[in-house]
Amino acid sequence: MPWSRSTVASAVDADNELRPKQEQPVRNSFPAPQKTKYDKYNPFLESTAYRVDVERPRPRRSKRDDNHRMSRSEKLRYRKDPIARRWPISRKRFTAATVCVNTALMGLIIGIYAGMVPRIQFQLADQKHYVLFGNIVLYLGLAFTTFICWPLPLLHGRKPYTLAALALLLPLQFPQAILVHSYHSPVLAEYEASLLLCRFLTGMLLGLANINLFSTMLDLYGSSLMSHAPHQEIVILNDVRREGGGLGLWLGIWTWCFTSSISVGFVCGAGIIFNLNPEWGFYITGILMAFVLVLNILTPETRRVAHRRSFKAYLDADEKVRKKLVKGEIKLHIHDEGPSNCFQEVWAGMVLCKRMFMQKGFCVLSLYLGWIYGQNVLLIVLIGALLSVGYDLPSWGVGLGVASIAIGSLLAVPLTKGGLFSRARKQGPRSDSDTYKRQVTWSSHLVRRVVFMVALPIFGIAYTLASPGMQTHYMIPIVFAGFIGFLSNLAITECHGLIMETFDTCDLQPGVNSRHRLQSLSESVIMRRTAYTSYPRVSAGIFLSQTIGFIVAALATGVGGYITRHLGAQISTGATAVILMMLTILLTLALWRYKSLQVIPDKPFGVKLDKDGRADEYWKPVVIGNPSGKTRKMSLLEMGGLSRWSEIRKLNKLVPDTAARK
Repeated sequence: MPWSRSTVASAVDADNELRPKQEQPVRNSFPAPQKTKYDKYNPFLESTAYRVDVERPRPRRSKRDDNHRMSRSEKLRYRKDPIARRWPISRKRFTAATVCVNTALMGLIIGIYAGMVPRIQFQLADQKHYVLFGNIVLYLGLAFTTFICWPLPLLHGRKPYTLAALALLLPLQFPQAILVHSYHSPVLAEYEASLLLCRFLTGMLLGLANINLFSTMLDLYGSSLMSHAPHQEIVILNDVRREGGGLGLWLGIWTWCFTSSISVGFVCGAGIIFNLNPEWGFYITGILMAFVLVLNILTPETRRVAHRRSFKAYLDADEKVRKKLVKGEIKLHIHDEGPSNCFQEVWAGMVLCKRMFMQKGFCVLSLYLGWIYGQNVLLIVLIGALLSVGYDLPSWGVGLGVASIAIGSLLAVPLTKGGLFSRARKQGPRSDSDTYKRQVTWSSHLVRRVVFMVALPIFGIAYTLASPGMQTHYMIPIVFAGFIGFLSNLAITECHGLIMETFDTCDLQPGVNSRHRLQSLSESVIMRRTAYTSYPRVSAGIFLSQTIGFIVAALATGVGGYITRHLGAQISTGATAVILMMLTILLTLALWRYKSLQVIPDKPFGVKLDKDGRADEYWKPVVIGNPSGKTRKMSLLEMGGLSRWSEIRKLNKLVPDTAARK
């Protein structure tokens, strides 16, 4: 007689009970964490959800699972999606491509508006350059929402803000198209005020979309340059910074979409006004927005509801360990309590940006990064004025000349992967004595940083000398503008890499890698647990740099046109080259490693003396990689109070906690 399903299940259960219980398989070779006196603050130490070394045991099948087959909707309801860094590669690439499309759309909108300025001024009989002032308020709106609202997606998700921004941007194009439909002479104040209001609202909505662009890339690929051959570090398989795989080539693609898409939009705007009414520029922009809106609807959310919360453990009145969920991460990163409303999270983001800017090294780096973005916008304005006024080219010719910036920047994208300057080609020392000799490893990142820091000011001066007007051929300034676009892409990419290298502290935060670093933290910090970090310091630094870049772009749009009309394009270009040279010198001083600081304490491992001189056997110093000494040469950027190395020195009790926050 054939056995029934229930009989087979009972036999299997009986066989499982007779077998000896086996330990869970271990993924890596390091031992499981041992219990210490700090376990009362760490209720998640035994939980497999916070253990990176032990696999989760599968739940035992019940009779209901055998006799009942779940429907598709029930499976989707109970399925728990992993964090975005553990998604399949195809899903991550689709989401990253959508982010790049969103970034390029923002640049296209700005560029189309800039390219249509001459024709719109003619349509509205604008003799006081109010249309140009509209582009200025657009950049100011971008800077406002980027600086204020960047922590909000940590509370509500990234997709709602992106969809809301695109959905509200779409109807704002039609009032502007109606305003420029026909000639208005003399121009009415209502038309100018309406145009300025639409531009400012457009800038604010673009800022709401902008706060999710680079942050989504961090959610997908992490905030580190770690790879199979990490820069300046030894490969550690258990390093949580390697989770996500690293940005790699996507960093160069996103940089091109962020900066050079403005010149592509300028080409489109200049081509539109050559044969068409400028209202078509707004209609084409609306069509592009509708397409991108549909694309974002299909794109998955990188921060679902389950991944928008952090954990906080605390002791109640009975000295029992309790835990609670805290929304957001920025306030929890700088305080011991989470935000009770969204305004507290926004204020915490502003405080973190202020602390980042107060670091001398990062202050120079953010100013340099913001100036490179503003210089890119200023170069578009200057070369457009030079080709239209100095060489009397038509609008489509001016647009093609500006396209050289985008073409030159596109050639720099493959260099982001470092294939031409691979650090794997370096040969190791031949003897033990050679390891003690001083040497400089010319890695791919070091080569690119030296190239753009040396060559960018030189080509700025060369462009100044090549733009006197009709005395030189118009292709000469166009070629130099392409070289500047090439080097600007390298500069922005490497500056973002410097920020990620210096301020990525995800493996030093509580709840991430508590296997051997929990004992080094203070008791107030031990009670904070972060499950899915958004890299608060890196995000604050990048958004602060973008805010400075938008402000510089607004000044370049207004002041650049004024200086060009009164002093000429060559003088304004020369002033730009001088400022760039000064910032390059300051950045060189900020990146020069001139001071040796102690990173590893002198006390033996596992020994820490408290105030009474007693040894703490549970304490262990934080040691990253396989260092050959206890000191490390650091630059002004790395000595900042919020940098990675200052955090390590603070965990090793080599610097006071208050000093690391300055």
